[in-house]
Amino acid sequence: MLFIIVLNVKYDYVKTASIFSNVQPVSSVKVLNETPSASNFTYIINEWRREIKIDAWGGLSIADRCQITNNANETVYEVIFILPANASSISVQNPFGTFSTSSITISNYPTFVKVRVFLSDYLSPQEKLRLLVTYNLPTSVYIQQSSWQDYILNISLNKPDDWFVEKLTVAVFLPEGAEYRESSLTPAIQKSGFSAVVEFTEEDVTHIDEPVIILKYQFFILWSIFRPALWAGLVIIVFVVILFVRKVSGPLSEVISSTFSPEILRNFLNRYDERMRLQRELDILKDNVEKGKISRRNYRLRKNSIDDHLSRLKEDLSELREKIASFGEYYSKQIKRLETAEAELETSQKGIESVKARYIRKEITGETYHKMLEEYNQMKDRAETVIEEILSELREQIR
Repeated sequence: MLFIIVLNVKYDYVKTASIFSNVQPVSSVKVLNETPSASNFTYIINEWRREIKIDAWGGLSIADRCQITNNANETVYEVIFILPANASSISVQNPFGTFSTSSITISNYPTFVKVRVFLSDYLSPQEKLRLLVTYNLPTSVYIQQSSWQDYILNISLNKPDDWFVEKLTVAVFLPEGAEYRESSLTPAIQKSGFSAVVEFTEEDVTHIDEPVIILKYQFFILWSIFRPALWAGLVIIVFVVILFVRKVSGPLSEVISSTFSPEILRNFLNRYDERMRLQRELDILKDNVEKGKISRRNYRLRKNSIDDHLSRLKEDLSELREKIASFGEYYSKQIKRLETAEAELETSQKGIESVKARYIRKEITGETYHKMLEEYNQMKDRAETVIEEILSELREQIR
């Protein structure tokens, strides 16, 4: 797992959280004779846990769990949360259910989102309340891809000025199969199987002024495809062991294989060739419409027709794959190789489109653009070569 966590923060008080101890002090730090008392804050946050989850496809979801105590001498009717900029799908819950949209107001600012929660029941002095705020963040803003398997998460951490946080925990859940490399803050790392969580904790946090958390990690996106294959492999192993224990007579291939049919294989290859031809036609159409050689209306009409045809071919090929895989171990392996290469080809194509879009938006430099484009093109070439080899080998079986 690869993470580098760097937090840049300014504190207005002598009491600075040790989690930021590696950050050099800035000239604007104001030195006081004593740490500010918790009694100066309206809310005591007994525990604030922020969980940042990155899924296998780069989705970014956040959950803020807080136990809040009213530290004021009067009743309060609202609580304010400060979320990272561009937060969406915001939901607020307490132990009794979800707050209605009329009970919260959301204000968007350039660097943060303010969420004001109006409590259905007022909060008396020293009374406690548990709240959960969930939301999503745009991947394009908060996760950068520096190469085809290197990613950087860059996210801010802010709190309202009237919060005194007794315990702050930030936990980052990496996608399954991701690798951690290093961390300047030496966080606690929890591992469970192929999953890992990078977590750090601090106590008595009084003020945070625009800190930034940067997490670097490596992730091979095809892991989400290989993972189910591991389970499938275990099932096959168990099946073979059972057959061995029972001393099944005759070759194993006779037990698990169906009769080879050249016609089925020929049908599959013909449909696969047709699919490849249609996909090439789509690429040519897209290139022509971008160059103005055909109108967008003609492009849409032809594209819709091709998409419908490809959809039907996909269903036919799916059924034929299963039949071919049942011919025996050799054919089953070839189908798995083909599916893996197809997934790698799709990943490279999406990566190329993403890199081009980021370059147009000036999110990456020309040097980074050409480097990433070269990597994705190499991945694409490898995948196309493997697909051609597999199809050629299968054609040899019906000659």
